[in-house]
Amino acid sequence: MKKKLYSIVVLLALAIAVTSCLGNSEESEVTVYDDTAMGSFSLSAVNRYIHTTGKSGNDSVYLAKLLVTNYPFTIDQYQRKIYNTDSLPADCDLKHILVTAAATSYSGVITVKSPTSDSLAYYNSADSLDFTTPRVFRIFNNTGSKYRDYQVQVNVKKQSESAKMVWKQMPEGTAMPVTPTTGWEFKYNAAGNGILASQDCWATVIEETLDEDSRLLPNNGTFASWKQDNGLTYALLVGNCDAQDNYMVVWRKLIDNNHPTGSSWAYIPIEANNSNGLPKLQKNYFLLPYNKGSVLAIDEDGNIYQSRDQGINWKTSSALKSPISSIKAAATDGKGGVWLMGAETGTIWYGSY
Repeated sequence: MKKKLYSIVVLLALAIAVTSCLGNSEESEVTVYDDTAMGSFSLSAVNRYIHTTGKSGNDSVYLAKLLVTNYPFTIDQYQRKIYNTDSLPADCDLKHILVTAAATSYSGVITVKSPTSDSLAYYNSADSLDFTTPRVFRIFNNTGSKYRDYQVQVNVKKQSESAKMVWKQMPEGTAMPVTPTTGWEFKYNAAGNGILASQDCWATVIEETLDEDSRLLPNNGTFASWKQDNGLTYALLVGNCDAQDNYMVVWRKLIDNNHPTGSSWAYIPIEANNSNGLPKLQKNYFLLPYNKGSVLAIDEDGNIYQSRDQGINWKTSSALKSPISSIKAAATDGKGGVWLMGAETGTIWYGSY
């Protein structure tokens, strides 16, 4: 990045000082704000290097531009993460990406942290950024006294567009694996209007708190949890609720094992224009942590839905199509594989890329 950032706080302080010196009347008073939130984030230019094979059998590569509007980004203010739900094609150049970012109205300066040190540089929409690893965007308020960090991750497919999960039926007598656990267990309280948690097989019970009305809890929900790269535990709850007509309701909680009661279960509202909710079923889903923070919801009829943003948006994929249409049990092995047990006793299928 061409423009190095030496002292954001000093520059912001000078700006406030100069404005203050313009006069002492009430008309020249300066209003300051503590707001530091990211307001919008999107891709503006991404190159693709597409490999082709000619009639002669020779390989060639040509440059193409990605249609970036097909890959919107989600800003998760809850976890201060920014990411794309739909992964970019595997042939995209992640080392040279242009992005458009804007802070909320009263924020001061957007900066980008170096991938190799703690140094900061001004964000410039004309400078390309390397997103081969997640980047940190730091937003200062307009006095330079406070800031907020966001981890920005550009998700990209590991396989080519044509890659699909390959299923094979396992030999008779093969046992289903147990989906890796975090040690946390969850269930409803006796009244059905609250959530209980335990990390020691219910020797100790924690009464959880909710950030919304308990009437938004599923009637009969399914829980799942997994460890994130930052060491925190992410817990998810999905299920039918009379308050939602078309989709399952989804709740989530971020758990710091050192302070397990420090956060509440948060209800994820479904926006009116969101067509990517988890379809409402009379049956339950098998809710399974998958890979890279994504989660699978598999219904008993064999439909598989994947959420890459931890429960907000859900989509089906031809790459994850189930080989059977009646499922008795499902599991993941923590290595990118999915296990399904058919309704017929002993029918086990394993899928992997």
